[in-house]
Amino acid sequence: MHSLKPNYPLRAVLTVGQLTNQIKDILETTFDFVLVAGEVSNAKIYPSGHWYFSLKDQDATISCVSFKKNNQYIKFKLEDGMMVVAKGKLSVYGPRGSYQMVVTSIEPVGIGEWQLAFEQLKETLIKEGLISDQRRRPIPMLPRKIGIVTSSAGAALQDILNTIHRRNKSVNIVIAPAKVQGEGSAESIRDALHMLYEMNDLDCIIVARGGGSIEDLWSFNTEIVARAVASSPVPIISGVGHETDVTICDLVADLRAPTPTAAAELVARGYEELLNKWTYLRRHMVSTIDDRLIRVQRRLTQLSPEKSLLRYQDRLRHLSSRVAFARQLMTDKVEHRIATSRHRWWQQSQKLQALGPQQVLGRGFSVIRKEDGTIIRDFSSVHPGDRLEALLESGRLIVEVKETQENWW
Repeated sequence: MHSLKPNYPLRAVLTVGQLTNQIKDILETTFDFVLVAGEVSNAKIYPSGHWYFSLKDQDATISCVSFKKNNQYIKFKLEDGMMVVAKGKLSVYGPRGSYQMVVTSIEPVGIGEWQLAFEQLKETLIKEGLISDQRRRPIPMLPRKIGIVTSSAGAALQDILNTIHRRNKSVNIVIAPAKVQGEGSAESIRDALHMLYEMNDLDCIIVARGGGSIEDLWSFNTEIVARAVASSPVPIISGVGHETDVTICDLVADLRAPTPTAAAELVARGYEELLNKWTYLRRHMVSTIDDRLIRVQRRLTQLSPEKSLLRYQDRLRHLSSRVAFARQLMTDKVEHRIATSRHRWWQQSQKLQALGPQQVLGRGFSVIRKEDGTIIRDFSSVHPGDRLEALLESGRLIVEVKETQENWW
C-alpha cells in the first residue's frame, strides 16, 4: 500500500484567509508609513467619495486607494499623468488577495498643492465660459442699495462702510455676514450670497475679505464660491486680500478690486464722479455763456446805425465801381464788334462789286437778250431775223440777227 504522508516536514496547514491575514499583519506592521513617488494612472472617483488609482514608474505599478475621510482635505483633483508623492501605508485586500497602498495625503511634484488646485479650477471655469470678459456686467453708476458679504468681525467691513458713507451717504447697505476662513467658510459665503440673491432691489454686491496667507484666503478659491458668484443676478465686485492676491472669486466676479477699501471706492464712486462732472459742466456752461455774450456784444456794436451806414456806403462804392467797369467793358466790346462787322461788310461789298455785271461790261463785254428780257447764252436760241437788245457799259443797241454760227473762233 502507498503511504499518504507528504514528503515535506510536517507543518500546520493554513487556510487562504489565515495566510492572507498573516501577510497583511507583516505588511501593515513593516510598511505602516511609506512615501511613494510615481505617475497617476486609472484614477477614478466613486460616488462614495473614495479615490482609486495606481502609481507607476518604468519598473512597477501599485494599486492605491484614498478614502473620503482623507482625500476631502486634498485641494486639487487627481488626474492621470500627474506626478505625485503619496503618503500612506501598505495593506492587503483579502477578497482579491492583493496588496495596495492606503493613501492619506498626496503632494504634486513640481508645483504646490494650493497652486495646482487653483490652476485646475481656473481651467475648468474658463472652459465653461465663467471667466470671460464677455459676461462681465458694468457696475451701476449710482447704486441705491448694495449688498456686502464679509465677516462681521473683520476690519474689512468697517473700512468698506466708512468709505461708502464718506463718498455717498444716500446709499443703503445690506450686510450678509459670512465665515471667510477655515472649515465651512466656503459654504458660509455661498449661503450669504444666496440670501442676498433673494432680495429684488439690490443694485450690486461686494464680496470682501482682508489680507492673509493663501490658506486664509482659500475659501475664495473654491468651486463652491466661484459658482455662487457666477450665478449672481446683479453685478459683483470682488475685493479679497491685498493688491497682489488674485483669487478665483476675483476672476469670476464682474469687477476685481485690489482691496476691500478699493471695492467700496469703486462702487461708491458714481456719486462723487457725478458731482465732479456737474461742477465741471456748470463752470463750462458759465464760461460758454460769457463767451457767447461777449461775441453778441461785439456783433451788436458792429450793427450800430452809424457803422452800418458807413459799411453799406463802402459797399455801394465798391459795387458802383464794379458796375462802371462792367459798363465800360461792355461798351468797348460792342464798339469792337461794330468795327469788326463794318470792316467785314466793306470787304464783302468790294468782292460783290468786283463780281457785278457793271464791272464785266467795263472790260468790253456786253449782255445780249431778247425783247422779252431772256438772256442769250447759246446761238441755237436765236434765228436769223430776230431782233435782240445788246447792253453795253454805256447805253444799248437794237440789232437784227443776219446769221448764226456754232463756233466763233
